[in-house]
Amino acid sequence: MKYSVYTLLFKDYSLEEIPPILSELGYNGIEIRIHDDGIHLPIDPSSEKIAQARRLAQDYGLEIPIISSYAKFGYSEELWKIEKEKMIKIASIADKLEAKYFRVQTAGYDDSLGYEKIRSFIRKQILELHVTLKEMNIEALPVIEQHGGGCIASSAGIIIDLIRGIEPEKIGVLYDPGNAVWEGWEPPIVQIDILKNYIKHVHVKNYDRDKTDPRKVVPAPLDKGILDWREVIKILKSKGYTGYLSLEDFRPIPPEEKARQAIAFFKQVESTA
Repeated sequence: MKYSVYTLLFKDYSLEEIPPILSELGYNGIEIRIHDDGIHLPIDPSSEKIAQARRLAQDYGLEIPIISSYAKFGYSEELWKIEKEKMIKIASIADKLEAKYFRVQTAGYDDSLGYEKIRSFIRKQILELHVTLKEMNIEALPVIEQHGGGCIASSAGIIIDLIRGIEPEKIGVLYDPGNAVWEGWEPPIVQIDILKNYIKHVHVKNYDRDKTDPRKVVPAPLDKGILDWREVIKILKSKGYTGYLSLEDFRPIPPEEKARQAIAFFKQVESTA
C-alpha cells in the first residue's frame, strides 16, 4: 500500500507549503481538496494553477492519487444539472493532475422524496456522468465517499444497494470506516467484503467515545480508538487492496504532528504485516 495525506488537515496552509512537509516525512502522495472556497484548489482553477499543483507534487516526488470534491449525486433534475457541471470540471482537472480518481458525495436523505427515489437519481446520474466523461475522453473515475450526516451513503450496505450492478469501471468507493463509527456502523470485515470490488481509496482516522456523552465520539489516535486499524489494514490486504491509505485526522493538534504520527504507525504496521 501507499500513504498520502488529505490536504484538509492543512487547511490553514497554502498548497505550496504542504508537499515539502509530506515528502520529508516519507509520504508517497497528496490528496488535494477542491472546493468553491479555494482550499486547496478552486472549482475553476486557471491552467497555471493546475500546472503549479502538478509541478509541486512532482518536484517533491509525490503522486496525486485523487482530488476530493463535495459535488453530489442524488439531487433532483435541476440541482443535478449544476452538480454534473461541477463533476465534469473536477474530472477534467483530475486528468490534468494525473489523478486517477475524484471524490464525490451523495445527497442526504429527503423524506419528501424517500429512499427509493434518491437511489434511482443516484444510479441514473452515475451512468449519465460515465457516458459524458467517456464522450469527452476524460479518464478520471468518480468515487463515492462513505459518509453520513448530510449524505445518504453512510454504510457499506447502503452504498452497495446504491451501486449494485453498476460496473466498478463506472463508479468507485472511497472507503471511510472512521465515518461509519458515528453513522453507518458495520464490522469492518463485513464493510470491506461488501465493497471490495469498488474500493479505490481509503481515508484513515479514528474516534473514541466521548466520556461526557456516550452518544458522541471524539477524534482519537489511529492506534487507540474504536477502530482497530491494524486489523482493518490486514483485511484490506487480504481482499487485494493495494491503493492509498490517506490520513484524515481531526484531532486538535498541529497537522505536522498528526502526519508524523500516522506515517510512523503505517510503517510499523507494514513491518509487522
